[in-house]
Amino acid sequence: MSSLQYSPATFKPILEHLITSPKTFTQEEARLAFHHLGQDDFSGATPVQVGAFLMALKYSNKAHSPEIIASAADVMRSYAAKTEVQRDDGGQEPFVVDIVGTGGDEWNTFNVSTAAAIVAAGAGAKVCKHGSSATVSTSGSSDLLSALGCPLLAPTPSVIPSSLPFTFLHAAATQPSISRLEHVRKSLPFRTIFNVLGPLLNPTNPRGMVLGVYAKELGPVFAHALKESGKVERALIVCGQEGLDEISIAGSTWVWELNGVDGSVTESTIHPVLFGIEARPLETVVGSTPDANAKILMHLLSSGKEPLPPRDELPSSFSIDAVRDYVLINAAALLKVAGLATDWKDGVRLARESIDSGKALNALTMFRTWGRNQAA
Repeated sequence: MSSLQYSPATFKPILEHLITSPKTFTQEEARLAFHHLGQDDFSGATPVQVGAFLMALKYSNKAHSPEIIASAADVMRSYAAKTEVQRDDGGQEPFVVDIVGTGGDEWNTFNVSTAAAIVAAGAGAKVCKHGSSATVSTSGSSDLLSALGCPLLAPTPSVIPSSLPFTFLHAAATQPSISRLEHVRKSLPFRTIFNVLGPLLNPTNPRGMVLGVYAKELGPVFAHALKESGKVERALIVCGQEGLDEISIAGSTWVWELNGVDGSVTESTIHPVLFGIEARPLETVVGSTPDANAKILMHLLSSGKEPLPPRDELPSSFSIDAVRDYVLINAAALLKVAGLATDWKDGVRLARESIDSGKALNALTMFRTWGRNQAA
């Protein structure tokens, strides 16, 4: 079906089938539906149809089907800005990794995935993080990087230099078709499939991922969705037992490890002690505003040379030592996925060296300089 054939009239029977017979709604029908949603200016489906479709997916439980999620992500990526990470001087395709969460955990912790991405990049990982502004928390990854002086590039660059260890892609710029649906999604009183699609939409198609989910039941769903996509070679899907979409500093974290080569998914539980790190209450790593979080991150990356925000800008229970440990364990996981760390403790060692040597700060500085040149 060409784009000229995607219309409200052709969407109607797909929607009708989902509503009347959801059990027989197929993966191919889901692909067709999302092609309709990808069209400009609601030419493929009216706002009312989009809302009805998202509601039908939700209440038929199809929104958490690995096959439907994988199909939806694949289709929506086809409408994304086209970008790729340049091959190295030897012509080798880089092993790009990403660390991302679904959001929605309502803990409002410090921007640990963004910080961990930068630290892992300083340790040698090729990180291309895909993220957005905050929806539930006070500071999303885009908000933090803007506060750090990094441009949110739009349009998205078509090529990312191989020399950059860390890059960030702003989701609103890479996914204009999804951005167009935002007012429909926000008018609905429930989470839609787009709340879980975000982590799967990185246009660089990373080969390794640490993916955080806010609910345990989503762990196997995402593991099998990534397996279904066939694009990811190694992944850790994680859920802190407090309902945290990161590796928890406070206690145990459920983990689903995907080996994309043989398709196996192994479930386990990890704890900060396995990283050689002391557990800390989550209240000690609660975040603040984007500006305050930016100062916290610069304090960490500069090994204390840059000042922390004034105490009255921080939560009363905040601990910079706890935040550092929180970043270290999540960076360690990304380094393990990247194939650079042999185990959790080795990952922490590499992450510490990245900070202490200044390489993590340099990774951020290189991206900021490149981004400003692109935006000029």
